[in-house]
Amino acid sequence: MSQPCPFNTRLPIAFVLLCSGMFLAGSAAAAFPPADPVEIMFETTSPYYQPQVAVVPAGTPVRWVNATGSQHSVRHDGCLTDEACAFQSIAVPPDSSFLIAPLPPGRYGYHCELHPIMRGTLVVVDPLTRSDGMISALEPSR
Repeated sequence: MSQPCPFNTRLPIAFVLLCSGMFLAGSAAAAFPPADPVEIMFETTSPYYQPQVAVVPAGTPVRWVNATGSQHSVRHDGCLTDEACAFQSIAVPPDSSFLIAPLPPGRYGYHCELHPIMRGTLVVVDPLTRSDGMISALEPSR
């Protein structure tokens, strides 16, 4: 049996929400602001994407930045198969970028449609799961 709220019923609505527990649910989201995007740079020489293998925590957007003098693109290899097409850009001009929303955990190979030799891998990991399947605490980034 639940206990009655100890506050007077004429108190402001914030106290009613606090008694019901609804207030805490809304404030938890404010404690975790959206993640800043991880950046992957287009390069004019091998490995062409820097880093070539980017490991990002789930919930993190990714931005490819073109600081080269030519256009490049980013196309998930799944777009060429029966796999779901997770992301695909148009040609990204010099001094521009391409941003994608956070992806679910997984391994995403990708390439440049304009320069097929350019290949990279995006690995999205669940930051709470260790490779042995056990749950671990988040460690601060170094």
